[in-house]
Amino acid sequence: MTTLMEVKNLVVRFYTQEGTVYAVNDVSYTLKEGETLGVVGESGSGKSVHVLAIMGLIPSPPGKIESGEVIFRGRDLMKLSKNEMRLIRGSEIAMIFQDPMTSLNPVLTIGRQITEALELHIGMNRSQARNRAMELLDMVGIPDPKRRLDDYPHQFSGGQRQRIMIAMALSCNPQLLIADEPTTALDVTVQAEIIELVRRLGRELGMAMIWITHDLGVVAGLADVIQVMYAGTIVERGPVDVVFKDPRHAYTLGLLNSLPRLDKQHGSKRLEPIPGSPPDMREFPDRDPFAPRNPYATERCWQERPALRPVEDSSPDHYVAAWYDLREVRKQNEEAV
Repeated sequence: MTTLMEVKNLVVRFYTQEGTVYAVNDVSYTLKEGETLGVVGESGSGKSVHVLAIMGLIPSPPGKIESGEVIFRGRDLMKLSKNEMRLIRGSEIAMIFQDPMTSLNPVLTIGRQITEALELHIGMNRSQARNRAMELLDMVGIPDPKRRLDDYPHQFSGGQRQRIMIAMALSCNPQLLIADEPTTALDVTVQAEIIELVRRLGRELGMAMIWITHDLGVVAGLADVIQVMYAGTIVERGPVDVVFKDPRHAYTLGLLNSLPRLDKQHGSKRLEPIPGSPPDMREFPDRDPFAPRNPYATERCWQERPALRPVEDSSPDHYVAAWYDLREVRKQNEEAV
């Protein structure tokens, strides 16, 4: 597949009264056309901040993109003006946010909020945009879309509001859809409906997607590639089935061990929490940031931050940032027991 976007050495800082927050630290990766990337990690790992940087939505002050490139369809988004970036947002790259109630304008009808993007980015007149808005609401499963175009956000349920956000995001047929934990505020059954809706629409429209979540179960069923982030860095990346079956970073292993399992082999096994606390993001990451919580940490982990490198005895697209061979260390521990 052709590369749609390439992120190179992205660095984002927040300058606050309490000190500098090292939010994103030298993040690099590629996204192919039609590919779904699942980004996972604890709160504060840089998942949301790095996509906000891609979208040009980092609040300044206190935030600042210190360095990096985001090459999207041959253009570096970091070098575009605010007006140029505004034309890309919503048309070529769209984003679904976590809370639809705060993302939708409470004093504008749903119809007006959808048609506004169609008029701005595609050049439709009011009548054309309204017809297209009805098609979009029908596509995402809103009943009686003609009548409901004139309703306001508070007249819809949480799941319906999120469906409306998806309709707005898809209105201009973007090449890339970014979903920032869009199902967190919804109950489990509605979450499943929204995930299935996005999966189906992504497949039908041929969009690339970045899905940000805490839920590894969602990533397992939705993504092609998983990217594990910790302390503003990528610690592991690879095909979903490969990483789930053969994790090579201790943090990825910790996330998987804390995931409830229903199969016979793991059904009766107790969940294993990751020891320790998340890192203080005001400390510059000049070592492996996971070292204080890592039972497999080596002396080098405490002295030097590892770069992302290919895993030699795994898939060619499998990468890890670690000074230890997790498979070998775990094998040695099992033999010692």
